[in-house]
Amino acid sequence: MFIGFGLIGGFKMHLELRDFWFGGVFAAFFEELYYRGFFFGQLFKKTKLGFFPALILSALIFASLHLYQSTDPGTLTGIFITTFMGAGLFAWLYIEWDYNLWIPIGLHFFMNLSWELFSTYDNAFGDLNANLIRGLTIVFAIVGTLIYKRRHKQPLIINKSTLFTQHCN
Repeated sequence: MFIGFGLIGGFKMHLELRDFWFGGVFAAFFEELYYRGFFFGQLFKKTKLGFFPALILSALIFASLHLYQSTDPGTLTGIFITTFMGAGLFAWLYIEWDYNLWIPIGLHFFMNLSWELFSTYDNAFGDLNANLIRGLTIVFAIVGTLIYKRRHKQPLIINKSTLFTQHCN
């Protein structure tokens, strides 16, 4: 996102310290800690719920709490879908990296920071170019995870048997 946004948009000459701390550090750390580590993580690890049911329950709340960013119905829909899908990505990374919250925290932080540094959008939805760049970042995260798992001969934790139900650990 840093490279893509740098190519298509202008760099903000100054970043407010408040935006860095709240939009970058606190949002990434506490959203991942609470929504992925606690809410989703406990549903997935401690119940028979599979990935999708645990994700849907936690992502509905996560995405809904981002709806303060607009009043326009179309933008609200975009924000909801974008943040819901982000919750899915971060949950998948959390599980596949052996319940390591630092992976989704790091990605979330750097995605938010690039949004703050380069984007002029005041909400999580953005426009077509911003979402194409965000999409490429997501593809890199997914492909990087798959390559890592394959090179280390680790099976995917999220698979056919864990999508909808699973055995409690």
